[in-house]
Order: sequence, then structure tokens, then C-alpha cells
Amino acid sequence: MNFKKQQEKFDDVKWFDSIRAGSDRCGSYEFCGECRKSEPYPCARAAHRHANGYIRIAVIRRYT
Repeated sequence: MNFKKQQEKFDDVKWFDSIRAGSDRCGSYEFCGECRKSEPYPCARAAHRHANGYIRIAVIRRYT
């Protein structure tokens, strides 16, 4: 999977959707709950995680 090309497509879609809506649409898509804005190609990676059902699991370690 080429995240760079996919991100470019997402950027185009977000741009036109934002113009149409009159506000920034970043964060409004179904996969945005998986977004980590600090990583490269955040939309492409978030969409990939969303499509593949990746979830984050918190692990609590108990020291006895």
C-alpha cells in the first residue's frame, strides 16, 4: 500500500469537501477516530487502521 498516494487523494477530497461545507472537514470522516496526526500520512494510515479493524488496547501492569 502506498500511503503517500492515498494521502494525496484524501487531501484533495478534504479540500473540496471543506470548500463545499465552508469549514475544515478534517476530523469529520468515519476513519478519523483512528487518526494520529503526528505520524506521516495520517489520513491514509487512519483509513488503513479503520478498514482493518485495528484497535488500541491498554495494558495495565500490576506489580506485586
